[in-house]
Amino acid sequence: MHTWTWFAIAGVCAVLEILNLSLVFASFAIGAFFAAISQIFTTNTTLPWIVFAIATVLSLRLKPIVVRYIFRKTPPSDTGIAALIGHKATSTSPITDSSGTIKLKNETWTARSESGEIPTGESVTVVRIDGAVAIVVPRADF
Repeated sequence: MHTWTWFAIAGVCAVLEILNLSLVFASFAIGAFFAAISQIFTTNTTLPWIVFAIATVLSLRLKPIVVRYIFRKTPPSDTGIAALIGHKATSTSPITDSSGTIKLKNETWTARSESGEIPTGESVTVVRIDGAVAIVVPRADF
């Protein structure tokens, strides 16, 4: 086969890989590419086929590693209300079990105390969110 034929096979396999994303055609494309490179440096007709077979098999053996890398999972992170739990806030008015406000992430929130009255200006920790009300406790700074 001619060198351009190997490159054509590599191109067709690359396009097929893009269309189905199974990483099998990518292995054939890699094998055909290396076969084309070997065809450039030799007049032997069997060497490119051997290079094609070896490169394809080796790239297929790497498939599980590549799949694990491509489809790796990012660690889950809290979003929305769950992201506010445990955050530090500052009381902007006295907080009781029935009223109060805090400054949480530059926003004013209605707050309720879970453990008695908390004076204005005190650091608090958000323990949970109940609807649109932050339930807080005094912050224990160490």
